[in-house]
Amino acid sequence: MFKRTRTKTAEKMVAAPTSSIFKRTRTKTIEKKAPEDPEAKPEAFKFTTELRETGYIAEADLKAKLVELFGEGDYQISTKQERWIYFAPRKLTTEETNSSVTSEKALLERADEDEEWRQYPTNLKDFDSVAFDSTAHLEKLDRLEDVSFSTGTRLNVLESGDSSNLVKTRIESEDELDKFLGVSALPELQILSISQQYSLAPLNISKSALLKICSRYQVSPEFLDVVYGFGDKKVSADEVHESGSYNGFVGSNYEISYQLRYMENNKRLHGDPWSLRQTGVYHQYSGFGTDNVKNLWILLHPIKESIAYKRLDQATFSELRVHEMEFDPMRLHLLVFSSYIDNWRLYLHDITRQFLVLEDKLMTTELRDRELNFETLQTLSHLAGKLIPIPAILEASARTIVSIREMNKRLASFDREPELSQEELLRIAKTGHSLQATESRLQSYLASFQVLHARIENLKKFLADGLNLQNQDIAAEANGLLLTLTKDTVDDSATVRLVTLVTLIFLPASFISSLLGTNLFAFDPNTTNFEISRQFWIWVVTTVPLTLLTIGYWKYITYRQQMKKAREAREQMPGIV
Repeated sequence: MFKRTRTKTAEKMVAAPTSSIFKRTRTKTIEKKAPEDPEAKPEAFKFTTELRETGYIAEADLKAKLVELFGEGDYQISTKQERWIYFAPRKLTTEETNSSVTSEKALLERADEDEEWRQYPTNLKDFDSVAFDSTAHLEKLDRLEDVSFSTGTRLNVLESGDSSNLVKTRIESEDELDKFLGVSALPELQILSISQQYSLAPLNISKSALLKICSRYQVSPEFLDVVYGFGDKKVSADEVHESGSYNGFVGSNYEISYQLRYMENNKRLHGDPWSLRQTGVYHQYSGFGTDNVKNLWILLHPIKESIAYKRLDQATFSELRVHEMEFDPMRLHLLVFSSYIDNWRLYLHDITRQFLVLEDKLMTTELRDRELNFETLQTLSHLAGKLIPIPAILEASARTIVSIREMNKRLASFDREPELSQEELLRIAKTGHSLQATESRLQSYLASFQVLHARIENLKKFLADGLNLQNQDIAAEANGLLLTLTKDTVDDSATVRLVTLVTLIFLPASFISSLLGTNLFAFDPNTTNFEISRQFWIWVVTTVPLTLLTIGYWKYITYRQQMKKAREAREQMPGIV
């Protein structure tokens, strides 16, 4: 309940005894004023204050300050357009909001002191604040938190144990992750697999859990660029992600992070059977040439039980042994690339099949066939639109393979023949050859897609030209029909003019005959002959001039209309004589 501050006079009134003498000595003005109720709730008003004026006070602290000043109540605190909105008896001053109040920034600073992972990436040993703007990236991470991260944490871990095989561990919560990361000694090989529920869902890990992993394993902040590509692609990802490049400048430590994008059959019963998906990879290889080798992998999968994850699970007991990964650390990159890049061949085959169906229809169609229509042009344009981002994606993947090959050459350049067997050296050479073959396949797919895109664009041009020719042919036919109609109209007009002229000739005579009645001609019953009146000349004298006058007036009116049209035409086109 709000408490109203009393004036000095009111305080004296309350302190005075409530006797009858006191009541009689009260002034007239005081008697008219109703006594104040200590529990009465004062009227509250709406106030707004910019966040910066309050020192970016936390909402809980703002409410605590209002309760301290006015007591318990519904202050309806909210924020809008960088302003605090609240209801109170009066507006808080700057001194009141800044005194004994902890801002949100201060809370975060205190939390940073308590938990080291909150300082990522500035807590990295080799962090370069000039080359990387940590504040901007963390702000972007905050904006995409709802898109790229879940509230819970679930991931799978494969790590080296006592034997040469890998040990599986499943982490179901962030508390379990904290215990897992709390182990002081790191194994020689660790593979962390984080997946999405489906390709547009957020990763099955919270933002704090990911930052804890990055802080614990000294993961380069460049890995955040890979993370941004997961979630709803319309919100969080670019059409084409940058290729990865390795970092080998820190002694014997090497690392690379990249996002591999590819087409994959989604096995849906409706819609496009192909989806553009991505797999994120982070690889850190440290302690090379020493007895303390560490091989860390973080894999971000687009779906649960992805192809790469299944192959990784199956290969742990055969091809991917700890010792083999120690002397041939690039081998897992091959597993990721070989799991998906050949999907481009299947996708190319599917798009080519759709294109050939349209090409057969259009190349065998006639100019007036219904196959030559705007709907077919839309289908071709949609097909071409699917291919637009693919060359850039394949080029980025090829550049990533080049970086992996360079990293592999760098590691293979060290003289390790005394400590490795011929079989192990052969395995390293095979890995290098496989990486080169993978790059060649990517370049081949890139060239194939470029040729297919050019063929589709050529067919689009052919169809557009065909539609233009079709329109021109229809227009020419319409012009021919219009010319025939015009000729028929001219002939009909000439006939009408002739009939009009004849009518004009006979019209005066008929008019005069009607005027004079039938007295000009008489029938003699005795001789059975017609007799002409002696005043017949009057009919002739009146009819002939009237006929000439009628025809002349018609000619005059027609001439005026023609002259008017000619004058209007000259005014509209003054350059034409």
